[in-house]
Amino acid sequence: MLSILDLFSSTAMSMTAESIAERMGFTRTTCYRYVKELTEAGLLNNANGVYSLGARIINLDHKMRESDPLLQAGIPELKKLVRSTGGEGLISTMYDEQIINIHHESGPERLNLGFSRGQVMPLMRGASSKVIIATMSRSRLKRLFDRHLLAQDPALTEDWPTLWRYCQQITQQGYWVSHEELHKDHVGISAPIPAGESSEATSSMTLVFRREHYALFNESVLGAALAATARTIGFKAYPAIPTPPGR
Repeated sequence: MLSILDLFSSTAMSMTAESIAERMGFTRTTCYRYVKELTEAGLLNNANGVYSLGARIINLDHKMRESDPLLQAGIPELKKLVRSTGGEGLISTMYDEQIINIHHESGPERLNLGFSRGQVMPLMRGASSKVIIATMSRSRLKRLFDRHLLAQDPALTEDWPTLWRYCQQITQQGYWVSHEELHKDHVGISAPIPAGESSEATSSMTLVFRREHYALFNESVLGAALAATARTIGFKAYPAIPTPPGR
């Protein structure tokens, strides 16, 4: 039912129940029931039988900005890096096999990246996504590979051993750099944000620069600083759960 919400976009801002049923493959009876429940929950708005996203989504986003531990821990640290480096800052997270940008911190150059909150990122293009994907367990990564969900980079994703070695290289280095993979003349450097004591990261932080600006930095020093900040964010956002007495 909730997948109905994914139908709406800048090119499909509103639609009838009949259109929703056709796109989702629902019977009309099922679709009418679903849109009624979503409307009652405030997730859809019904204007004379034409549906659009509901105002409760805005309210939920507001609550998430105020209560998301990753944002609460990450934004202050990201602001420091943006001020000290002059780059643009991003925090991204994985949801339902998608990498979604959840915060964009503008730098002094005001780069027009188009990575606003909620923007879905390619799974295997750009450092923001790659540092998350690289920390996956071998079995989970292999499942994505087998389902061709990482096919944005054929040089890496047509051969499983090549992909696995590439991801191992990323995790061993602790950060990754992408040159013009998403925007011409831009360089992104990212580090995974650890989810507590788990070896798999579900989030990342990224700095983006113009190519000539990035050339001013010592890459290994910048990467180490970014990785250290990402670890700090992870420890703050996902503190270890105390072991109960007697265990």
